[in-house]
Amino acid sequence: MMKKLLAIAAVALSGCTTIHFDNGANPTMGQTTEKWHHNAVLALIEVSDPVNLESECAGKEWSSVQTELTFLNGFVSGFVNAIAPVWYPKTVTVNCK
Repeated sequence: MMKKLLAIAAVALSGCTTIHFDNGANPTMGQTTEKWHHNAVLALIEVSDPVNLESECAGKEWSSVQTELTFLNGFVSGFVNAIAPVWYPKTVTVNCK
């Protein structure tokens, strides 16, 4: 019972974070892709491959990249991490010119 309460409290009190990178002073919006990026063991080990901007933008220039811990990322990982701190997903959004 206590573990369930702690898991609910951890999810409810967890904050969302965002890191945003712009390529140039006035980024333009074009093609947008979004995917989950996975880390493990207290987010110390990167499980997913790094985002390949050239591949994501099909050879075009990238406009912006955003890495975000969304509510859904925190909610899902909260249940998994209630058992053991093993999985820390984030959502990566790439905008191409």
